[in-house]
Amino acid sequence: MTLRIPPPRPIIPPRIPLPTLDPVQLDDMQMEEAIEMASILGDRPGDAEGPGFLNGDGLGDGGTAADGLFRLVPPSPRGMIIPRANRSLRGQEVEVWVFVNEAGRVVADSTHLRPPTTDGDFNDRLLRDAAQWTFAPARQGGEAVGSWFPYTITM
Repeated sequence: MTLRIPPPRPIIPPRIPLPTLDPVQLDDMQMEEAIEMASILGDRPGDAEGPGFLNGDGLGDGGTAADGLFRLVPPSPRGMIIPRANRSLRGQEVEVWVFVNEAGRVVADSTHLRPPTTDGDFNDRLLRDAAQWTFAPARQGGEAVGSWFPYTITM
């Protein structure tokens, strides 16, 4: 068996450009036009005009209309227990955020309050109880998916 290896090719380095001290006139340069990023992305889904877009009669065209096929349908509560608040919390509002997994269960570590109330014991009870809430899971494209669920409590 004869094996022929071609001779090595010499490596020729590219030319290094030499800097020049010639001044450049701004009129000679073409200024790059600033592009607004929102114009590249287009309109928000559901913002289009015409029948069926803003009134909830969407065409189900992959999520661009109000009732699109692949839009996220949020989880719906099945069992929620909210502890009683004391009178000192009257007039306060707290938003409870929970992450609901594909099985409709709350991921306990995800539960948090925005903003927490002034009663630390109530906050702890609310977090413990919210971790036990049950839901029908969120759906997207007919499949159960995990999703955040916010719930606002006004005392």
